[in-house]
Amino acid sequence: MCNPELSLPVRNVVVAGAGPSGLLLSALLLHRNRTQSDVRYRVTLIDAGQDYGKLDPKTELKKHRSWMIGLAGHGLDALRSIPKLYDEYVSEVGVRLTSGSLHIGAREFKQSVGTEEGSANEGYIVDRNYICAAVARYLNDEHGNGDDASFSTMYDTKILYVDGDGRRVLVRDADGSNERYVDYELLVGCDGIRSRVREAILQRHRDFECDVGDIFSTFKAVHVRCPTSVDPSSIHLLPSALPLMQGIALPEKGDMLNISFGVPRQNFDRLASEMKSDDPAIVAKYLKDNFKAFELDDYDDFARQWIDQRWNRTGQVHCSFYHSAPNQIVIMGDAAHATSPSIGMGMNTALRDAAEFVRLLDKHDDDVKSVLPAFSDARVKEGNSLTDLAMNLYCLDERAQFLEVLHMVIRSGLSKLFGPRLVAKHPQELIGQVGIDLSEVYAESVRQGIMTKHRRINDKIRRDHFEAESGMVKPVEKGFGGTKAIIAASALAVVAVAVGMTR
Repeated sequence: MCNPELSLPVRNVVVAGAGPSGLLLSALLLHRNRTQSDVRYRVTLIDAGQDYGKLDPKTELKKHRSWMIGLAGHGLDALRSIPKLYDEYVSEVGVRLTSGSLHIGAREFKQSVGTEEGSANEGYIVDRNYICAAVARYLNDEHGNGDDASFSTMYDTKILYVDGDGRRVLVRDADGSNERYVDYELLVGCDGIRSRVREAILQRHRDFECDVGDIFSTFKAVHVRCPTSVDPSSIHLLPSALPLMQGIALPEKGDMLNISFGVPRQNFDRLASEMKSDDPAIVAKYLKDNFKAFELDDYDDFARQWIDQRWNRTGQVHCSFYHSAPNQIVIMGDAAHATSPSIGMGMNTALRDAAEFVRLLDKHDDDVKSVLPAFSDARVKEGNSLTDLAMNLYCLDERAQFLEVLHMVIRSGLSKLFGPRLVAKHPQELIGQVGIDLSEVYAESVRQGIMTKHRRINDKIRRDHFEAESGMVKPVEKGFGGTKAIIAASALAVVAVAVGMTR
């Protein structure tokens, strides 16, 4: 008897990167093999790191803990595209949020959020690596161990180069041995901010605009026991929680709290020396004296973790399109739109990328030539909205940011009192809600004047900092003779003109 699967056209897909988007896309394509009969996808997953799906979640995975991030409606919907994946592997990974808290000094402003599954405000706080491990375990259980010839993995393998014309990638084992080429018919770049796949688009398309930069902030994050006074199912925003620093506290499994404090780069030199000290006693005392949002159970533990890590900086990426039709390439996740973690939507957008790509395969009957440009049309506005919101919903100027916090509190209260039809919600309240795209949130932030104002201030601060740091402009001098000299010269010019006119 003929096996109908053997007569199906096979499409070789190489997925570069085992992050959230790469893992979910692999799972969705393989799931598609079981639910549609037009094309059979053969997926090869390549990643320079190890397979988190093979680590014991109770013992080994804890050694690979990262910082906590949000899992909201966009990401939840994407993961639920495969019911078994979500129900049996992902659902128990995070902490369900029941409220959000804004701490101004010692005062807390708290707002409940929807807790029912599928509600507009449903959200979790998760460890990014635990999500990756959960999806990787699903892939191993369902398609690994040689049970599915359509799936293979190449962990501990680096991608060195993409030969777009030849439709192949050059890879090397992490130990430096065994270089070889891997052929593809479709290459999906989920390989992060330093994406080799994105480089191939840059080499092929002269009209491809792409910039890679940092988020202009430096930060540290610690994991402490959740204090009894802190709601363990709430996200805690900590604006100006310490002088010159912004903070956030996110609940973890095991009655823990992930606290992060960051400082804009232009203020780092002005930051209290105590927070840059290598002495835990000094850090602990400063924190106890200045952090008023809530009391910690163990300031010394916080301080020890603080001094044991370096200052972190993450990057951001903007791209004008996300595909190359001639080279059969598409990028998603951090390769397309790496971002600041400030609004907690980076992973959610990456997961949504994968789900959207498969939705477009459905819509276009697996015609990749049609899917690639359609993907850029659908996702470029979302990816750029993500990065711009993360950068510019907050202001690098302390006074302007304080006024924005007041605006958010007042607008949220009025919107709740009179309804969103009369007083629109603040963009921060819309982020991550089911049915609201980030491009819609971006448009609302422009309408309210937030984006325009903050972008102008932030761009000037970043530019001024670069000019001073690089030596283009000395800090005390602005133009020839300094600002005061310009004002004086202008005044003299006016006087001279006036005198001339009287003659």
